[in-house]
Amino acid sequence: MYYRSFLFSVCVLICACDKIEYPVEKKNNVQGSTFIEKNNLNYSNAKKVLLEDYTGHTCGNCPPAAEIAEQLATTYGSSVVVLAVHAGFFSRIKLPDYPVTYTSTAGNDWDGNSGFGVSAVGNPNGMVNRKDFGGGRIQKESNWSSLVNTALKSPFLIKLDLFTSYDSTVRALNTRVKATFKASYPNPTKLCLILYEDHIFGAQTDYRKSPDLVSNYEFNHVLRGSINGSWGSDLSTKATSLGDTMSVSTINFRIKPEYKDRHIVVVAIAYDAISREVLQVDKLKIRD
Repeated sequence: MYYRSFLFSVCVLICACDKIEYPVEKKNNVQGSTFIEKNNLNYSNAKKVLLEDYTGHTCGNCPPAAEIAEQLATTYGSSVVVLAVHAGFFSRIKLPDYPVTYTSTAGNDWDGNSGFGVSAVGNPNGMVNRKDFGGGRIQKESNWSSLVNTALKSPFLIKLDLFTSYDSTVRALNTRVKATFKASYPNPTKLCLILYEDHIFGAQTDYRKSPDLVSNYEFNHVLRGSINGSWGSDLSTKATSLGDTMSVSTINFRIKPEYKDRHIVVVAIAYDAISREVLQVDKLKIRD
């Protein structure tokens, strides 16, 4: 059983210099007694692509971009992982109509001076695998479909087997990712574990509407934070060979009480530590 083996093999690999969105409790033992165990083994052996939609709830042009991202997720199924990153000017609280924000430490770090600076270009914008396809990484939503199709045709470099063990009573989440290299790779690599939430309802500006304030807009794929720091943990600090395997595990990450755990998804992002290009991504819902 995965949980029993998890107790013996789990270790927390978190870089001390990284920020933690919601800190892992420093306990030696896995907390909880009744675990929901999930894995992605039925669909992990295939190339996946990450589409990041940088958005904000006061951005009136952002809903059409979100619809494009949603359509791509529907068209490609598990092959495309969409992440809605609320960051920048249009993601701020604006009273009285916008009393909450959907920003996160990870999203702010990715968007900041040491990250990609997407919102500075203007929302909506996004990235496909954080790759420069010519003309820069940051791409308008009109380019997302063709770039996703191109990215899916690139080599399948890393297989990510993702396991979660979640106790819904104490809301403690344990994760393990086994990375298997399907080809040699010359650069060091990292792995970031993040959470997103679906089916969040709140206020959103949509310039297609009159009035343009939509009070019960449905937000999906919303980045909630990182489990192992904004930039993740090392997979390998050197070049890797075909067949090399390594694991990253975390224990006792507490899901915040205001998050609906039935709508929480763990996403594993493996990327080049030098260029930050995403090499593989996969996801797993923590419970049904």
